[in-house]
Amino acid sequence: MAKSKILSALILYPVSKIYGWVMAVRNALFNRGILLHQRSFDVPVIVVGNISMGGAGKTPHTEYIVEALSSRYHIGVLSRGYKRRTHGFVMATPHSTPDDIGDEPYQIYTKFRSRGVKVAVCENRVKGIEQMRKLDPAINLFVLDDAFQHRYVKPSLAVVLMEYGRPAYEDSLLPYGRLREPVSALNRADIVVVTKCPETMTPMETRIIKTNLNLFPYQRLYFSAFRYLPLVPLFAEEIP
Repeated sequence: MAKSKILSALILYPVSKIYGWVMAVRNALFNRGILLHQRSFDVPVIVVGNISMGGAGKTPHTEYIVEALSSRYHIGVLSRGYKRRTHGFVMATPHSTPDDIGDEPYQIYTKFRSRGVKVAVCENRVKGIEQMRKLDPAINLFVLDDAFQHRYVKPSLAVVLMEYGRPAYEDSLLPYGRLREPVSALNRADIVVVTKCPETMTPMETRIIKTNLNLFPYQRLYFSAFRYLPLVPLFAEEIP
């Protein structure tokens, strides 16, 4: 076991260094507007994402934002639609299925369609926003789920999540670790949320995380926890 770990490290660690260099060049091109350009929109765009692989709780936090703002804005939620069987732009309708738009966008649509929230999926977020605005010009706020690395859209507000149990500052870049980007990418975030925290978290623990993240004064740090409620039927109308 020890030999296999050493061998894995010898192979994967150099690859992660190359991956990090590629990501650094990509981000530099976006930052300087050379070859790669960001598109700004005249309506607010909130991006929710993370810098690591795995489930940090992006969809629940996207839903939290939609819940908090749906009474004041006509919201359009845009996602890639992971594992859907369609391609390109697809707007959610009452006839949509998880195969059409992906299970998480379908969940969001089911929860919020009664409030007038629009949901669509598209691999190209710029095209997705443009298409949603054509179909519903009244949309005055976009929330992009899992789009922090999709830098072609310039966000008005970037919310980045980090798991309490897997802090980014203790991880490594892919494929040696689980990071999609180096920890320095958190500098692009306006808000960092540490997710899946224990409800018994102590002030000392929060201080340690705050010190390790070392965020800029303009950035805000929050902590969130999940609380599971009793199970309820998701599609109650279909149950005999």
